[in-house]
Amino acid sequence: MTRNEKIAFWASGLCAALFSADVAAGAFLRAEFLSDVAQASLLALSCSFFVAGLLLVEADETSGGTSNMNGEEETR
Repeated sequence: MTRNEKIAFWASGLCAALFSADVAAGAFLRAEFLSDVAQASLLALSCSFFVAGLLLVEADETSGGTSNMNGEEETR
């Protein structure tokens, strides 16, 4: 896994953790700290980082003419 992929997944996890903390604080403590628009934006940002990470992983795997899947060579 390259550095860019790790950064994308870490950013996604951080945004998801912040979103989850806000939802949990609102549900259990009645003390949410983000507005509804901020929650939606944070969730969209988290999903975007996750998709970007997946696309980087996929681009890295398919950069050659062949790919190895489950120990078997797949020709394209």
